[in-house]
Amino acid sequence: MSRLRSGIAVAAALAVLGATTMTGCSGTASGASRDTASVAVARRFLDRYVSASGAVIRRDQGSDTVSEGQGYALLLAYAADDRPLFAKVWGWTRTHLQDPDGLFAYHWQNGAVSSTEPAADADLQIAWALDLAGHRWSIPADTAAARRVAGSIATAEIGYDDQGHPTLAAGPWAVGSNRPVQVEPGYWTFPADAALATLTGDHRWRNLSPADATHLRALSQNGASLPPDWATIGDGADPAPSPAPQDGTPAVSGQDGLRAMVWATCLPATHSLAAKWWKLVAPTAQGGALTRNLNGTPQTSGPSPLSLVAAAATARAAGQMTIMTSLLARADRNARQTPTYYGDAWDALGHILLTTKLIPGCTP
Repeated sequence: MSRLRSGIAVAAALAVLGATTMTGCSGTASGASRDTASVAVARRFLDRYVSASGAVIRRDQGSDTVSEGQGYALLLAYAADDRPLFAKVWGWTRTHLQDPDGLFAYHWQNGAVSSTEPAADADLQIAWALDLAGHRWSIPADTAAARRVAGSIATAEIGYDDQGHPTLAAGPWAVGSNRPVQVEPGYWTFPADAALATLTGDHRWRNLSPADATHLRALSQNGASLPPDWATIGDGADPAPSPAPQDGTPAVSGQDGLRAMVWATCLPATHSLAAKWWKLVAPTAQGGALTRNLNGTPQTSGPSPLSLVAAAATARAAGQMTIMTSLLARADRNARQTPTYYGDAWDALGHILLTTKLIPGCTP
């Protein structure tokens, strides 16, 4: 399909999405229409950024590839029920990014790995996507790969608070003795934790979601502030927001805090937090600021598709379904008008996670 025809198809599908969601969130026809519209948004991301080899190219960021993008593409290919594309993306990821320990190098550029450091969010979401694919398409190799990656994450990327409760760290580098665990709450992909707990039976995975739900509650003062991009856990102190490593600026809620708002709506234990966050972002939600102070006031001007999707997620948690639809539509308009790898990825994920059941675990 040409880019023009693909764009027309997406626009038409989204018109259907707006109409059907405005009339309610029940009924077979409405659900089928939402699925069709959301898959169209996912297809636009996959068509624009996945290369013929299976690498996700950040065309607006120097044409590089990051492991996070491979995870996003695997989840979206699964949602679109596209086994050949899933296999292509996984094949490239396995061949070019997977380290001997099972985790994935973060950065690829100019035909080679430029950073071998793993990122826990990508590792987690790749493992989750492989587990989903293994079940749907009855591919034992995918299930085995998911189990291997899950074991590597549990060993290298799960740290512990002072009470011995687990937390997903930012990466292997962020787990060490005699210092707090450094975390990015936006990495805490709660439905993935649950899936990998079922897959492995490992107590570390079974305990991870409840523990990080408690950590998220503490970090946001039980919903009185937004989740931060970065935080420290353990080493004799309560969980606390922190600046990014080697960054002396105050803690903020930006790219990672926004992702935390979305994933929090997928877990009953944190759903009420998301509803409280809606009160903080609601006055300026339509502005779509990518970075906010922890009290909810914007630090930057927007709009950012991720910010709009995060606001939509918190609106959904607060029962504001019409507003959720409006915010998702605005996110999609912005993504179409100003395409970016990150904005397009979260436009697609937002529609899939918040309006469909195509990726299990974050049911609307």
